[in-house]
Amino acid sequence: MKKIWKKVVAVSMAAVLMCGCGTGSGAQTGSQEEQGAVQGSQAEENAGGNSSDEAAMQYPEYLNLDSFRPIVKEGEEVTLRVLTMRESIANNDVKENWFVKFIEEKLNINLEIEEVNTSTYEERRNLMLASNDLPDIILNMHLSANDMVTYGMDGQQFLAMSDYISEELTPNLYKILSENEMAKAENTAPDGKMYTMPNISASFPGWGDTLGTQRVFIDTKYMEAAGIEKEPETLDEFVDMLRAFKALDPTSMGVNEIWPMVSTWGNDKEFLQNAFGWITTDITDMTLPAWDVETEEIVIPCSQEKYRDYVTLLNTLYSEELIHPDFFTIDKTAARALYTEGAVPVLCDAAPYLSLPDRFDEFIAATPVSSQWCENGVTRKTPSYTLGTACISADTEYPEVCMRLLDYFYSDEGSVYRLYGCAEGSEDTMNMIEGFSLDENGVLVFGDVASGKYESDFDYWVNAIEISQTTPGDEGKMKLYSQKLAGVENPEYPGLDLTNPDDHYRSICYEAQQGHLADGLPSMYLETDQAARYTDLKTVIKNYVDTETAKFVVGQRALEEFDTFFEELKNMGIEEYMEICKDSYADFTGVQK
Repeated sequence: MKKIWKKVVAVSMAAVLMCGCGTGSGAQTGSQEEQGAVQGSQAEENAGGNSSDEAAMQYPEYLNLDSFRPIVKEGEEVTLRVLTMRESIANNDVKENWFVKFIEEKLNINLEIEEVNTSTYEERRNLMLASNDLPDIILNMHLSANDMVTYGMDGQQFLAMSDYISEELTPNLYKILSENEMAKAENTAPDGKMYTMPNISASFPGWGDTLGTQRVFIDTKYMEAAGIEKEPETLDEFVDMLRAFKALDPTSMGVNEIWPMVSTWGNDKEFLQNAFGWITTDITDMTLPAWDVETEEIVIPCSQEKYRDYVTLLNTLYSEELIHPDFFTIDKTAARALYTEGAVPVLCDAAPYLSLPDRFDEFIAATPVSSQWCENGVTRKTPSYTLGTACISADTEYPEVCMRLLDYFYSDEGSVYRLYGCAEGSEDTMNMIEGFSLDENGVLVFGDVASGKYESDFDYWVNAIEISQTTPGDEGKMKLYSQKLAGVENPEYPGLDLTNPDDHYRSICYEAQQGHLADGLPSMYLETDQAARYTDLKTVIKNYVDTETAKFVVGQRALEEFDTFFEELKNMGIEEYMEICKDSYADFTGVQK
């Protein structure tokens, strides 16, 4: 069986992203003979490249290749349907946000947008894929690597975006992918094609791969009240801290009841899993492959003997009311309501300021804790790239427009505009926003936040600017080019300003996590012959593990029955399932600490 990690890197080094030989590509570099040789080589390596007839096709007349303003030439009209997921704090119609209006007015692309949120996206995504009724562009719908195989490579519902990468049509993506081989590999299906594009992170202190994925924050007000002078370093110390918080008189803390640890998206589970030595690929799914930092091997956590200890710990936390009774089901809105009340000493969320904008600087980040199962506390290093958040329908009438728009997101300007908006005084404000500027300390300031129109930068980004919870782009360009737009001649990556709530959480995470970072596993791509069996096994195993784990945790099933639990997993095919997962990583040589 040919493994994707070897194959993709080989293809990457053989040629740079098809050099403009996509189905919509007209202008080529080099002679026809040179192009034909390249196409022939890539067709063999890339599981069916494009023919010379396809390469000779011209771009649509209405497409402007001279600049992004506009993408669609004046006097022409193109409408794209877009499906997007937004943050839970979104409280307006996304069609009224600045970046949507900018795309329509300055790039001359009409947008019909359907928005979903974290509670509705899964049902909408499944319906869309089952009916094969896809919008032109899909943003941030949590599509996985295997979705790219199922609905891209096999189902041909997603556009093979790599067929359209060229210096002329998509100059930014062309350059990014030629310089980021592993980012390309992460987003490439077993057929050698890309049905999505990577998000690119900035990498400097407090950003990108200088941080881990753990997001656990401790309220220093509660630490002081409980007489705790420093953050815990071991799992036992962490649990003892939760007990100390629970023992406090709620009225003395100004609340009706104290819930020592509450999470918005499974961040508490990730913290505890890491303490057992697991670097997981999905913090809510213990049936997926994980890297065990102690044994240095790929494992299925729920099948390991120490899973008994992990579930026993959760049972202890639950029975002692150290975690919320809705531990398995609580959503962001409910969790953040408890944070806002001040009822949660250990909040497990993206950042404290999302719920407590006036008290964000009273929190410290928890240090990854060690335990008998993990000698040195670890957290998964945030990759400098991610599996992309954008897909394009294979049936779109406008593949070149979709790709050109996506490429704009990765440009200097687009990387800034997609989240920050434009600079103060620019005509691009379109009298909708005040724009951003730099204060005397060189810190980016958003006028609409400074004026009090929006509570925080985050509130401003979500409810005034962005089109999606995560719009793909290049974060490094965003950090540098925003300074240039604000008048800085030689931009540099900014330092962390502890008075800024976003910078503050990054700073405390950076401080707590240095020396504890470990790479996680890359995305798992299953080839067609294994995907069906994998899905059959995983469906049965995951349903069983989720159900029985919940029973063990809340006391509906005795912990003494764990031997029976492991035996039932064997009967369900856990060993075959594990072999499929390990086989998909056969060429993977291990993570770096």
